[in-house]
Amino acid sequence: MVNIIQISDMHYGSEFSDEYFNNIIQYIKKNHPDAVVLSGDIVHKGRYGQYQNFIPYLEKLKEASPNFLVIPGNHDAKNNGLVFFEKFVGPRRSKLTLDNKNTIIVGVCSAKDDISQGEIGDEQLDWIGRQFLSCSLENRIIALHHHAIAVPYSGRKQATLVDAGELIELTQLFEIDLVIMGHKHIPHAYVIGPTTFLYCGTTTSNKVRADESPSFNHIILEKGDLEVQMVNSVNLLPSLLLERKEGRTRFVRPRRTRLEHLLKSDVWDD
Repeated sequence: MVNIIQISDMHYGSEFSDEYFNNIIQYIKKNHPDAVVLSGDIVHKGRYGQYQNFIPYLEKLKEASPNFLVIPGNHDAKNNGLVFFEKFVGPRRSKLTLDNKNTIIVGVCSAKDDISQGEIGDEQLDWIGRQFLSCSLENRIIALHHHAIAVPYSGRKQATLVDAGELIELTQLFEIDLVIMGHKHIPHAYVIGPTTFLYCGTTTSNKVRADESPSFNHIILEKGDLEVQMVNSVNLLPSLLLERKEGRTRFVRPRRTRLEHLLKSDVWDD
């Protein structure tokens, strides 16, 4: 069994909350995850000062969980901020191997300098494939920032990857267990074949949508079985987001609010 905490969309520099961050550190120290993954948007504007001021927070995360993987988001890339991501945080792409947990996590950069649109690109698709071609570990996870599949009720800005189809095809080819993403601050999940596509809310900011709360995901994966608890960053209360057992999805928290609103509306009546 591998125990992972996914945090995302910290947005240091815009509505960032020290209280929420301290809650996260408390939760990590209490639950002793095998790894913590930060799926992008560490800072809000990609500026030197924001990255520099975030270093103490980054050190606290690394101290709380030595197995720590972080990839950039589109806000980290604003103002050509990927230069500072590499200076203060680390490489744009990386992998984390947990041999004792039979797990590999491959993190890729879907962000591009100074634009919000996301793309993996042929070179990275090839690199991802080669990580799994040469790997016999059972639990296979990909981490990125942008969406592989559009999430309902998450706004109208382009959120999906330019090459989302290629990524989805890759997940089926290599029987990836889990793809974890951030970006639109919406906790959600889809299941396609052997792969669960999991989205995270904003973990340490108040840049939430509608009545969502700041949140993060607590993931437990074992031999294809998967349970995800969405944890409220304000009060640390968990609620079930997804459960898969024996290859069958038993529960996915629905996100049909906007559709229900449309169906109940009188605006469209003839």
